Amino acid sequence: MKIAVFTDTFYPQVNGVVNAVRNFDRMLSGRGHEVRVFTEGRKPGVASMDGAEVHRYRAFTFLPYPEFEASVDVLGPVRDASRFGPEVVHAHTPFVLGYCAWRTARRLKVPLVGTFHTPVDEYVVYLSRHFKMSRRMLKGIARAYQNWFYGLCDVIIVPAKSAARYIDVKDRRIEVVSNGLDLKRYGREGRDAFREKFGLGESPVILHGGRLSFEKRIDGVIKAMPLVLEAVPDAKLLIVGRGPARKSLDALVEELGLQKSVVFTGYVSDDDFPKAFAAADVLALNSPVETQSLIVLEAFATGVPVVGADAGAIPDAVLPGENGFLFDTDDTKAMAGRLIQILSDKALREKLGRGALSTASEHSLEKSAEKLLAVYRSAIEKRT
Repeated sequence: MKIAVFTDTFYPQVNGVVNAVRNFDRMLSGRGHEVRVFTEGRKPGVASMDGAEVHRYRAFTFLPYPEFEASVDVLGPVRDASRFGPEVVHAHTPFVLGYCAWRTARRLKVPLVGTFHTPVDEYVVYLSRHFKMSRRMLKGIARAYQNWFYGLCDVIIVPAKSAARYIDVKDRRIEVVSNGLDLKRYGREGRDAFREKFGLGESPVILHGGRLSFEKRIDGVIKAMPLVLEAVPDAKLLIVGRGPARKSLDALVEELGLQKSVVFTGYVSDDDFPKAFAAADVLALNSPVETQSLIVLEAFATGVPVVGADAGAIPDAVLPGENGFLFDTDDTKAMAGRLIQILSDKALREKLGRGALSTASEHSLEKSAEKLLAVYRSAIEKRT
């Protein structure tokens, strides 16, 4: 099968979308399918990665969200993808490259599959600083655009069942396909080296990983730390990743006097990222906008329990008392209580860790790739 993949975010960026695209590229190309990725890049060109041919088109830094690069070329991707002649087009974005995906599918009369990764309206916080419009108005525009785009797709994929509620489209098929994990990448290897590198020693470690963005509400995890430290004085909060919220998070750490208890790693390579989970004892997430939260599954694959917000897709995976606990978003007292409970009780931590491994096994990349191929095949059959 010839598959054209379009995404506005790709390596060397590190986030859930990039991980999902790259994992599926490896799996599908490994099974003999021909995959081409069409994405942005400051250095346009063609290269090979993960068994796929990657086409990059000139982009500029999107000032409201500096971590994001927007393509300025809407002709090249459509031209090159059309020459490739895919049997199915898969958009992992509703933005510029998503538009190119729609134009390609329309030109070739092939099915357009769109994966919904993140609610578009959650990025309004970045736009509202640059446009003289209320956040409420911008959110309305963002939702309308999001629904318009996914309404163009023949099939909409959501990585977790709960994510479907963010999309308001009629007469469109919605399929649940977990982004999946390469379970072989995760384990306890590298725990000691990672801890030594960042000065964690033998301290109990709470992890937060991924893009440091405002919509993730990482400040709530930091605000829970003073309560955690009252019961577990040597606990450390390890924040892995980079993003636009970093400066404000640094300021909050200083304001609360937590410089000795909070460690920022900055950028961590894809190869080293699993070691961050290995170094942790528990993962804490305060985000209300997860559509699957791949990082939850990555923690589970390492045997690390999760204390997460009872919002978005987190409760789809976190089963209280089995592999972690839930709390209401921004309820720092409840979050801190669950973190203290896990860090202070080795038997409970080990029990939750076993439950975490069991949950992760249900989201293997192999199973997800089979489901994705089934979606492709059925979409193609309905077009012919």
